[in-house]
Amino acid sequence: MEKTVISIMFIVIITKVMGFSRDIFLAYFYGADGLTDAYLISTSISTVIFAFVGMGIAASYIPVYTKIFNERGREPAEKFTVNVTNAVMLLTTVLILIIMCFTTPIVKLFAFGFEGETLRIAVIFTRIISVTLYFTALIYIFTSYLEVKNRFLTTELSGLPLNIILITTIAISSWLGLYVLAIGTVIAVIVQFLSMIPAIKRSGYRHSLILNFKDQDLKQMVFLAIPVIIGVSADQINVLVDRTIASQIIEGGISALTYAHRLVFFVQAIFVLVIVKVMFPKISKLAARKEISELKSVVGKVITTVSLIVIPAAVGMMIFSRQITELLFGRGEFEEYEIEMTTGLMFFYALGLLGFGLREVLTKVFYSLEDSRTPMINAFGAMFLNVSLNLVLTRIIGLNGLALATSIAAIVSTMLLYISLIRKIGSLDSRRLMFDLAKGLLAALIMGVAAKAVFTLSLSAMGDLPALFIGVLTGFLVYTGMLWILQLSDIAYYKARLMGLARR
Repeated sequence: MEKTVISIMFIVIITKVMGFSRDIFLAYFYGADGLTDAYLISTSISTVIFAFVGMGIAASYIPVYTKIFNERGREPAEKFTVNVTNAVMLLTTVLILIIMCFTTPIVKLFAFGFEGETLRIAVIFTRIISVTLYFTALIYIFTSYLEVKNRFLTTELSGLPLNIILITTIAISSWLGLYVLAIGTVIAVIVQFLSMIPAIKRSGYRHSLILNFKDQDLKQMVFLAIPVIIGVSADQINVLVDRTIASQIIEGGISALTYAHRLVFFVQAIFVLVIVKVMFPKISKLAARKEISELKSVVGKVITTVSLIVIPAAVGMMIFSRQITELLFGRGEFEEYEIEMTTGLMFFYALGLLGFGLREVLTKVFYSLEDSRTPMINAFGAMFLNVSLNLVLTRIIGLNGLALATSIAAIVSTMLLYISLIRKIGSLDSRRLMFDLAKGLLAALIMGVAAKAVFTLSLSAMGDLPALFIGVLTGFLVYTGMLWILQLSDIAYYKARLMGLARR
């Protein structure tokens, strides 16, 4: 599992760096104004609308496929996949027709503050980009299919052509015209799916015209997926409310919110989501075999590992939020007030990074246990808390209140989800986990003080970029040393893993 995670991590770092390059190009050529708001909303609409179905597939397909494979063999499992693919394609057609017929009301729903030219461009972009839903649907299905076959690298590598085409499109659109942005997005998603086809064929998938809505396996998947879809709808309502409020607070608010969100979730994508991606099929198999003790052991180690990675990353992003924003976006059309907006949002999003990461882990554990109802209820609780805090905090600290509300809601919902998991499967040795988290937090705080001090001392002599590099390197060394000194409960395990990797 560790070797697979590290291999995927390298690929994810490359794809996410390219994804950031895409955002940097967009910021460079267009800044954070009404046009970028329109483009980002149009891409978000298709993503958000299908996220309901897509996340339902991602959460329910693997447990059901694993169960069919274990009980009846490969052929019924493959037929199940074909049936799912055809059913989802039919549903996607309905969603595209809805977007085409009601584009303007949908755009206004996602960005209530849009008017005039910004609204017109967003409507046109949304209609063009809605075509990508077919290929997004296929990517969701076959990402889960390949992951259950342990072909993790293929799914991550598919992001490379996507980002290359999008970066090229942004640059070309600056002199060929706005609509190239939307057309390029469609081409990029199509190519992303096409890059997965060879691996899909090698895994044994053969498509046919099977469509049976009465199939019990499909019904079981839908039964598991419905609570996930409802839960995801709560998350997407949060996104909708955040962006609607941002569009009313200041022009460019949606763009700044998007950039800050992507910066913070870069860490989660590299470390948390990679670990969860590899963990999910493994714990689904343990759950199918009723090996709960082993499942609890794996989950406990994953929680500790994620925490020890995310905590120092969050502290680092908070103390260097200004420097990171300037480094990545501070050029071209991205002006000083836009840097200020993104910096503040990044700081407050980073506060909730541990909550975001552990919630992802715990949610997947529930899905592996074929319990999608508990995460759904939790997601709705988080949504109501987030929306309530949005209304209060934006009056106090403006745009930054949106990020702070999201972080607080994530932390509270994660704590409640953890309590629910203990009630379901028994103790995860919470005392040991809390001690490890406390040690990680102490080490990260000392790291933060040391990194900031070294950065400040180096700044006048070396300039921003070298000083930032030295500050981050100092922080890494201090944090690693502090963990060694504080002696985590599983320190022997981590030492053994590191020494084994070093020998290999």
